[in-house]
Amino acid sequence: MIIREMRRKAKKIYQKRKQIRQRYLRIGVLLLTILTLFLIVGRKRDFYQFENLGYLGLFLINVFSNATVLIPLPSFIAVFIGGALWNPFLVGVISGLGNAVGELVGFFLGYGGRGIINHLEGSQKTWFKKVEAWFRKSGFVTIFITSAIPLPFFDIVGIVSGTLNYPLWKFFIATALGRILRNIILAWSGAKIIP
Repeated sequence: MIIREMRRKAKKIYQKRKQIRQRYLRIGVLLLTILTLFLIVGRKRDFYQFENLGYLGLFLINVFSNATVLIPLPSFIAVFIGGALWNPFLVGVISGLGNAVGELVGFFLGYGGRGIINHLEGSQKTWFKKVEAWFRKSGFVTIFITSAIPLPFFDIVGIVSGTLNYPLWKFFIATALGRILRNIILAWSGAKIIP
């Protein structure tokens, strides 16, 4: 009887510590994401210097242009022109991977803000649970499709994914596949249109 009580108390303490660690992790991720955004937006003029670096520059342009949450930078121009300069398939793959890495900022922003969900009540909480269940079932396809079409505010999908604790690896793969497909088409178009 005493041992059960001690185990129950130990489990309760462990759960409380785990919640505290998760809270601090989320706050840290949120602060790091905000700091990254300020650094990227503040150095926007340096963004175009990456073009001189070839494929590496193309990758970096796509990372930084997609890391700016809700402030779109024109990475599609670099992909379009890159398709005329280099192998369009490689341009599409490299820029798509760069896009996916950059979109992780939105994901982590949502992950860091997850604590807000704990304060929802009533119909808001019920609505959120329905969205969460639907996203767990159809999230991969939704992320893939929305990343493949030229949506200016795909960052919202990333934020929602992070908020819903959608698996990071699934988010990254779906985003990368969608963006690679889109960027191969864009790079191929650049190769055909630009002499």
